[in-house]
Amino acid sequence: MAKMGLPVKKSEASKKPVPVKIVNDDAPKVDKSYEEREKRYRAEDALRDIERAEKHKKDRNLMKDVKALAKEKIKTMNKIC
Repeated sequence: MAKMGLPVKKSEASKKPVPVKIVNDDAPKVDKSYEEREKRYRAEDALRDIERAEKHKKDRNLMKDVKALAKEKIKTMNKIC
């Protein structure tokens, strides 16, 4: 047995588009202190990446595994390309 839904009254509103006034079309302005903090954060993040890379380079066993994995990836890419 199918369920009966509630009766829905059709909208009596007009189908005309409603005019909208655009007050400010410019991108939001960012204050200088935010930009400075963002720049510093990106520099700190990059420095951490470089420090991690240097630690990885010094780990001989890890680099052997990395090179083996890179060779596998190269073989796979050669099959695809």
